[in-house]
Amino acid sequence: MQARVSVQQAKTDETAYYRREIHSRVVNFRKVTWLLALMVGCALGLMVVAVPLAYGLLDSPWLEVAGVATGGAGAFLLMGAAYIKRRVDVDMTRLIGDFKLAHARQDTDALTGAFVRNRFLADLSEAILRSRGEGGAVALLVFDVDHFKQINDGFGHPVGDAVLEFCVRCARKTFPGAVVGRMGGDEFAVFIEHDSPISVGYIDQACGEFLAGLREGFHIGHRRQTVSSSIGIAMSPGDATRADLLFGHADIALYEAKRAGRGTWRFFRPEILADKRQERFVERELRAAILMQELKVLYQPIVNSKGDLKSLEALVRWDHSSRGRINPNEFIPIAERSRLIHDLGMAVLRQVCMDMAGLPNVRVNVNVSARQLQLGHFKEDYIAILAEADVDPSRITLEITESSLLEASDVLKDRIGTLRDAGFSIALDDFGMGYSEFNQLRTLPFDIIKIDKSYTQSLGVDKVTDIFVSAVVSVATHLDRQVVAEGVETEADISRASAAGCGLFQGHLFDKPLTAEAVGRKYARPGSSPVTRASSAA
Repeated sequence: MQARVSVQQAKTDETAYYRREIHSRVVNFRKVTWLLALMVGCALGLMVVAVPLAYGLLDSPWLEVAGVATGGAGAFLLMGAAYIKRRVDVDMTRLIGDFKLAHARQDTDALTGAFVRNRFLADLSEAILRSRGEGGAVALLVFDVDHFKQINDGFGHPVGDAVLEFCVRCARKTFPGAVVGRMGGDEFAVFIEHDSPISVGYIDQACGEFLAGLREGFHIGHRRQTVSSSIGIAMSPGDATRADLLFGHADIALYEAKRAGRGTWRFFRPEILADKRQERFVERELRAAILMQELKVLYQPIVNSKGDLKSLEALVRWDHSSRGRINPNEFIPIAERSRLIHDLGMAVLRQVCMDMAGLPNVRVNVNVSARQLQLGHFKEDYIAILAEADVDPSRITLEITESSLLEASDVLKDRIGTLRDAGFSIALDDFGMGYSEFNQLRTLPFDIIKIDKSYTQSLGVDKVTDIFVSAVVSVATHLDRQVVAEGVETEADISRASAAGCGLFQGHLFDKPLTAEAVGRKYARPGSSPVTRASSAA
């Protein structure tokens, strides 16, 4: 932060220096000009007065000499004034050029050549004002690079810088005449100004061409680096008539593009604001539910092929006093975005510890967000809860959700390693939903892989799924790790999952999520009484 302030101060000092220099040269030029004008005036006046006097007082030869001398002096002064003026003009032109260059360095990003944030927003404001006065339109597109941090961490910052430069080149090629700005990090913006309304079809076509250009990628060394991006779009005057509001709306649309799976674009819609208000309402209510301990925890069995209980997964449920049961798919993503997820996770762990005495003597899987693992105090918070309840960490499996968000870095590897050293087991949940999972298998320490239900239910139907699951099972077997097939709902599911090499199973074929009391009654002695699938189905 201090370095950034110093750079900004240096730029300010440089601008002030050029301003002082130009002002000083202007003042000096004016002084010289007035002095020369005075001298020329005096010389001409002397000549006008001297001629009549000379006719009466001097002889003819002396008169000619006086006239020539006076004219020569006047000519010399005029030529001197012209020369000095030319030198001052050249000097000022150079200084003004340096001044403009200094300002250009402040207004453009050194890496990409795009305008910096302040300059871009200032130009956007002017464009919106012009469009309001002339009946034109402005389209603002905000985009960033998908998974840019993984590119930086995986290939190094030089590749990351090359990706940013490539994005700006593609933007200028796809949107000729548009203004391109770098908003910070890997976020960019483009605005298109036109003297008539801009059609949605044109923006759709341009965005498609832009993303296609990014997918083609560029060569760096001996390999091709492809790029993916998400785009949010807002239009003026339809969506907003102020630059800050228009940018905010485009940013909201960008977030919608990311929620849609990235690598796409979305236009701002007024309904999104209503969704945001609903999200804030759910966030406030969820925060209150956590504080008031209104959430409850259910447990779903994880069994072997015989139905013997091997572990339990703790699943949080929220029965709202006025809205009834709220689906976890609705409130958990909101908890992620609002940073309530760690509070929610600790609330679930406390409830599991309270239920532990009545549960069978098996491990309990507790869901942990990948974002929680990024917290430096995560381990200490969870260990403190277990210590308070006198529960050994060996009874808990940390089931990492959203594994596609994990960055298989050395820091994360060490952090998971310390959790395993403390006694926790580690499970990668919903495996197969992100593009970087096999890198995780290679680098991250784990004990269990849970195959996502979409793969489990496609076994024997889709050849790619069969190959993928076989590869995962082979890796797990080689590393002496367990594989759980999620979403087992039919006898055919368990038969195909067993044939693929999965040893553990979870799904409604065996049991739906149960209360702690129901689990205690049904599995009093785990392993001695296997689950009967017929009773489960009933």
